[in-house]
Amino acid sequence: MTIFRRTRIIEWGECDAAGIVYYPNFYRWMDGHYHHLTVSLGFDQRSLQTDFGLLATPLIDTGCTFAVPASYGDELRIDLAIAHIGTTSLRLDYRFSRDETPIAKGFEARVFVVRLADGTIEKAPIPPAIRTMLEPYLSDA
Repeated sequence: MTIFRRTRIIEWGECDAAGIVYYPNFYRWMDGHYHHLTVSLGFDQRSLQTDFGLLATPLIDTGCTFAVPASYGDELRIDLAIAHIGTTSLRLDYRFSRDETPIAKGFEARVFVVRLADGTIEKAPIPPAIRTMLEPYLSDA
């Protein structure tokens, strides 16, 4: 299994009055990390439309559990592994840490969707080429 890892320095504006990261930022970072992964693999939300006829990969579930605070100036490591790849959806697991200290863990469940001629949106199969790109990140657990 391959882990998709990036680091970022926590900025002043990402913290609350107590100097602790304001929790919605973890959700923003998970979303951004997913999009960095897809771009690194060679596809993004626009190419899903142009190359695969799909609309997007919206969230259908998400969550985050916090262990210890992170603060301004901390270097935050974000690791992503894919816990499950289904027919139309996938579950992404995230781990946030500072050095070796776990900060938080989160997840996203995303579904591949298409817009039908009548304007409704429905789930669609993950294209084989995209599945192949994602499989190296599938966790063993």
